[in-house]
Amino acid sequence: MADDSNLISTAEARDLFPGFNAPGTTLAISAAPLMNFTSTELPMLFAYEQLILAAVVHDIAPKCVIEFGTGQGAGTLLLAANAGDDAEIHTVDLDPAARSDYTAKILRDDDDVGAAYKASAWRNRVKQMLVRPNEPAAGFAHLKGRVDFAYIDGDHTYDGVRTDTLIALDIIKPDATLLWHDFYDFPGYIREGRAKRGVFPWLNEMAAKGEFSLYHISGTYMVVGRRNWGRDIPCRLRRPGDRPDPFGVRIVRQGEA
Repeated sequence: MADDSNLISTAEARDLFPGFNAPGTTLAISAAPLMNFTSTELPMLFAYEQLILAAVVHDIAPKCVIEFGTGQGAGTLLLAANAGDDAEIHTVDLDPAARSDYTAKILRDDDDVGAAYKASAWRNRVKQMLVRPNEPAAGFAHLKGRVDFAYIDGDHTYDGVRTDTLIALDIIKPDATLLWHDFYDFPGYIREGRAKRGVFPWLNEMAAKGEFSLYHISGTYMVVGRRNWGRDIPCRLRRPGDRPDPFGVRIVRQGEA
């Protein structure tokens, strides 16, 4: 039976990143990825999650970023546009020969990985890495000790998110920030098992070890982590299924609003 216990508390973005409250903060957000969805396809939280990703990377101002899971490149675009002029953005996706049916779905019948960032004014800040499944971490040796922000949004199976996370942990700086997407705490999703829904069990395993301090960002399916936040974060522990239907049961689409 799948374990639906949760050890990761929920916190407000403004408490995690006080710089969000700074007056005059300007973020670059692209509407193009939103326009690729119909309202019945578009996840209701998608636009807010884009805002959070842009704001986090703007607040941290990293010099070296790695993203696992390029897909259409919408997240890559946000990272490149908001990290700062001198930031390096490295984005990782599967080699075309190794793409799965899920990857094809994410690309929406377009074989061009990263099309969104490639069409943007920030394309020259991005270095695309195409890898084979289970490629050893040695392929990332040139980034070791340099990465100060890692965004993990690739393979969402347990083995996949674990592999991407372990690679990230091998190359990040000690004070780096990590951000994971697709933290679904819906009881029905958890029962589907880690072979399909691996982010929730993997991150809870990380939380149990206590080496990283992890928080779910309220209003998103994102979890952020650091080895040490340096302060107490106001938070609350939520159990799977605590939210009212349908929000505690499944992803809600914009067309349902």
